Amino acid sequence: MNAPLAPFLPPSSAAAWNAELRLRYARSGERTIPVLRSHRGPLRIQKGFTPEGPDLWHQIIVHPPGGIASGDVLSMDIGAEPGARVLLTSPGAAKWYRANPIAVDPLARQSLRLSVAAGASLEWLPLETIVFPGAQAQWQSRFELSGDAVLIAADLVCLGRPASGLAFDQGSIAWSTELTRDGELLFVEQAEILGDDPILQSACGLAGARAFASLVFSADSARLAILTEQVRGLAEREAFEGDWAITALSGVAILRWRGPGAEAGWRLLRAVWSIARPLLLTRPACAPRIWAT
Repeated sequence: MNAPLAPFLPPSSAAAWNAELRLRYARSGERTIPVLRSHRGPLRIQKGFTPEGPDLWHQIIVHPPGGIASGDVLSMDIGAEPGARVLLTSPGAAKWYRANPIAVDPLARQSLRLSVAAGASLEWLPLETIVFPGAQAQWQSRFELSGDAVLIAADLVCLGRPASGLAFDQGSIAWSTELTRDGELLFVEQAEILGDDPILQSACGLAGARAFASLVFSADSARLAILTEQVRGLAEREAFEGDWAITALSGVAILRWRGPGAEAGWRLLRAVWSIARPLLLTRPACAPRIWAT
């Protein structure tokens, strides 16, 4: 098993635009309510909504600059307390810009920690990440679950700018993901892709695809086994662009996809999410309003 990436250290560049966001949600009677909002720098949340009723809180996280540049560090720490139900998304794509070659620290970084207590659920469904050619990006995600907590977490990455004919021919991205339940490590992954890396064209890598995605589910193994079978049956009923598969591990199921772009990726991810919600959360899919804008 690979060791996780070293913790990110704040850069020394004076030009860095760092941001922190801390959120907590709790159960109050039949309602889920926000109980903590703390931010520093350009990370904000919009007004919350309850389109599915008061027990599940929808929230939109906003990064007003619209892009992440050399030296920037974004840090998010979000928790669902016992019994709380939360869905988080974003209003648009996250953009990682070309690194500044004269910056003291050319890297841009993001760290995410999601903690989900017993009886709670958290859906992390931000829109896609676009990594511009020449960017030097690192991000790490840590999911900490307790008891019978349920997690659904999406990540869709687009490399280069296909609409402009710009391939990801320089730069680098590196990421790590860890998922624990009651302190036990269930899943860990770390990877790095360099600009113009052979893995971009390799059949065991991206095979020329410009985008890739994962959808992580964590719940009890019996429900995950049913989910896996139902998602595999989706391929017999409907065609999707790109290549994809789902794998069930102990306490975790992971959908992987590679394909031409964000639109194709989201079509599959949202179809699978619509299957997963009734199984894992006992409620139908209710797309956040922002997705339709």
